[in-house]
Amino acid sequence: MIQSGCKLFFEFIFALAIAILFKLIFFRISDVLKFDLIPIALVVVLLWKTNKRIDHWLNSKYSWIDQSLKRLFAQSIAFILFTSVALFLLMFSLHFIRFGDFMWIDRRMRELFFPALFFSYALIALYMSYNFFKSWKQSLIDIEKYKTLSVEAELKNLKNQINPHFLFNNLSVLTSLVYQNQDKAAAFINELSKVYRYVLDNRNAELVTLSEELEFLSNYFYLLKIRFEGAVSFSVQIEKNKTFDYLPPMCLQLLVENTIQHNEASKENPLQVDIFTSEDCLVIENNIQKRREKVESSQSGLANMQSRYAFFTDKQIKVYDDGKMFKVMLPLISKK
Repeated sequence: MIQSGCKLFFEFIFALAIAILFKLIFFRISDVLKFDLIPIALVVVLLWKTNKRIDHWLNSKYSWIDQSLKRLFAQSIAFILFTSVALFLLMFSLHFIRFGDFMWIDRRMRELFFPALFFSYALIALYMSYNFFKSWKQSLIDIEKYKTLSVEAELKNLKNQINPHFLFNNLSVLTSLVYQNQDKAAAFINELSKVYRYVLDNRNAELVTLSEELEFLSNYFYLLKIRFEGAVSFSVQIEKNKTFDYLPPMCLQLLVENTIQHNEASKENPLQVDIFTSEDCLVIENNIQKRREKVESSQSGLANMQSRYAFFTDKQIKVYDDGKMFKVMLPLISKK
């Protein structure tokens, strides 16, 4: 309440300064401190408050950044109409109070109306310019903030994807292979190194081509096939013209890992993972075989992925679950 009162007081002092400046320009010095100074200051406050309300209302209709011309036209028309009518009514009211007649326009009003209008428009133009540059500056800040959030989400996503459990599981498999089949163990190490090389090479990349992601996935599949033997089956069918489209790195690996994490897989009931393209999307689909034991999950994988996608496209990641099949559709980003 006190803050609001202080704000109103300083706004009135500012309006009073504007009124004095106006009277110094268009009146004699001896007339500056006459009775009409306070009404003029009150009208300045009225114009300021109402034009600010118009400005806030237009913020919800037209953006200074995305619809600059529409916003400039709409705000100019609204400000001009309101300011013109308000100034005319002020002058008419002051004339009536001072002289007691209902003359709509007299000589003195004609002399002062247009200068007052010009003076008001100049102040409004300054206010509109300030708002435009303020919005422009804020948009630049938002872009940089969004970039930072995108990078943070990407780094967090990478940490969640190639996690200690993944490394532990593959090292356990490797330990068994070393004793059972040294040639197979050497091949396993080679594929594992390719997986981590891809992670390191793309840790700062915002987008990669689908062909790059599929090449990485083939190395990852090799590890999974050795780890699960015949319990997990993969099918990849990609349209050739889509291999040069883009997507954020590591998306496929995350979705495949989630599929394995949340479903049971055995040779008797293998988990089938199908990856294919459809409707400018990359589709990852699997049959649902829910684990009996509860699987701990942060539920942030798809949210992080959507945050990364939002920086490059308005298209949303789509998820379908009918109880029998689970499907995720990732939008492919065209190089155009």
